[in-house]
Amino acid sequence: MTGRKVKAEECLRIGLCEIVVPEGQARQSAEDMAQEISRFPQACMRADRRSVYLQNGQGEHAALVQEWYNCNGVFNAEGAVGAARFAHGNGRHGDFSKIS
Repeated sequence: MTGRKVKAEECLRIGLCEIVVPEGQARQSAEDMAQEISRFPQACMRADRRSVYLQNGQGEHAALVQEWYNCNGVFNAEGAVGAARFAHGNGRHGDFSKIS
């Protein structure tokens, strides 16, 4: 908002980014992350994307209500399957390598 440049380490510390990669490796890292994300259940990914668009400009409470209604069908359809996978260790500690 102020136009102040924020260094990568500060972005990481305050949660504006998930990882910091060495110079020259940003594209490969982004492609790797995109590949990982593409393995997540598509209905969940679409619901998350839809939530981002629908919540634009809403206050926190209204955005959370919108999130609930937007994702409720996905939770009912895929939640039990995903929870069972997690209970068996898939996806724990940020390891999504076994998610298909």
